[in-house]
Amino acid sequence: MLIQWTEDLSVGNEKIDKEHQRWIEILNDFYEGIRQGKSKEKLEELLEAMLDYTRYHFKSEEAYMKSFDFPGLEDHRKLHNEYADKIAGFYEKLKNGKLILSVEVTNFLKSWLINHIKGVDQQYADFVAKKK
Repeated sequence: MLIQWTEDLSVGNEKIDKEHQRWIEILNDFYEGIRQGKSKEKLEELLEAMLDYTRYHFKSEEAYMKSFDFPGLEDHRKLHNEYADKIAGFYEKLKNGKLILSVEVTNFLKSWLINHIKGVDQQYADFVAKKK
């Protein structure tokens, strides 16, 4: 397992927390696929699932921030777009045989996710908590 959900990852919203937990599961599946030497096709499927879920979650999270008029929404959206683009780039390179998936790729995905939830996502969590 690459990442385990802990309470310090909570943003104080059950729906968003559940989405983050699901996202962690998908990343863990991807990591396990690499560790177990799954086929290129299977890894493509896992990476595509991660990309799809990332886009779904970002839309959901951005709608939540918008509902509270979070002032940092545009900056947050830019970070989301950069991450989704990075995953899309990994996916395209993998499909075209130009990327060898490694622990470095999964560590990048893991680090970004953890740092984003604990750092950037906590900004809107704190903002929402003050508004309530």
